[in-house]
Amino acid sequence: MSFSDVVNHLDATQVVAIITRRQDGSPTATPIWAVVIDGVPYVRSAYGEKAWWYRHVTAGREVAFAMRDGAVAERDKEAALELPRERVALEPVPVDDPINDRIDEALWAKYADAPSSVEETITPRARACTFRVAAP
Repeated sequence: MSFSDVVNHLDATQVVAIITRRQDGSPTATPIWAVVIDGVPYVRSAYGEKAWWYRHVTAGREVAFAMRDGAVAERDKEAALELPRERVALEPVPVDDPINDRIDEALWAKYADAPSSVEETITPRARACTFRVAAP
């Protein structure tokens, strides 16, 4: 697979499974949302710095996305770990970067059927925990 496959997957899939590594090196899957703006994918921690996946990423651990419907991670994290995955790099987006406003708009457009959840992803806490997804 190529990075463009990852971009297309993150754009087309409602819930994606981000695969990170715990301190002991074991993988864990977390269901999150992703949006793509002008061909560039973004993810954000709705729970801010408290989210496990966010802490794993900021600790410099390996990051990948399951390349199937990540909603499986909501029901069965172990099953999500069995899905094919692609490694990526996550680059922090500064909280004052104007792209954050466009990410908010994209979240509203993609997830309009879950307004209370979107509201959680556009708080100042969440905006401070935004990443650009890049090729590894």
